[in-house]
Amino acid sequence: MNAEAGSSSCAFPGAESYIYVIGADGGIPRRLETDPPGGSWPYWSRDGRSIYFVTEGGGGSQIYLADVTGGKAIQVTQDPDKPDLPRESHDGRFLYYSKGYPFSQSVWRVPVDGGEGTKLFDGVDKYGSWTVRRDGIYFFTVPDVKGRRDLSIYEFATGRTRTILTVIGKLEFFGLEISPDGQTILYAREDESGSDLMLVENFR
Repeated sequence: MNAEAGSSSCAFPGAESYIYVIGADGGIPRRLETDPPGGSWPYWSRDGRSIYFVTEGGGGSQIYLADVTGGKAIQVTQDPDKPDLPRESHDGRFLYYSKGYPFSQSVWRVPVDGGEGTKLFDGVDKYGSWTVRRDGIYFFTVPDVKGRRDLSIYEFATGRTRTILTVIGKLEFFGLEISPDGQTILYAREDESGSDLMLVENFR
């Protein structure tokens, strides 16, 4: 689910791969009727007037941008390798997206009005843990043999990658956020998992 910045609306994928919009205080979800229809990974534009999503269109699986009221969607990417997880830049000029799931991912950038994508960096954890902020792209790297992965930032100012900290353990899908002031990092990590073997006697 993706919440619109500064608003009380949320967007989420629902039945038959359609995008739905609902107020943060609840109510009846509204299906976003677009052409092409359906979609996944909805993400609000910075101005809150449009929603990016991934769906099958004339060019295969691509990222589209549609008005929040629905209607004809604009194809943003022209990428044969199934672009995923759209994220708009803070100035509204670029769209960032990833490729490579379910393996190590790379992050790319394309102008919001379309064009050829440019790869920025590789080595993003397959669970899709990355997010865009004003100073750069925060992401988790692919874990090493001991399960250690770095939380790093790709800095827009320098084009370089810098490690912030190292964590151990399995991550949850898409569980990474940075506070608006850039002072706090929130990420989701699996604490423990397990199963029980049960014996049932006299069940007849």
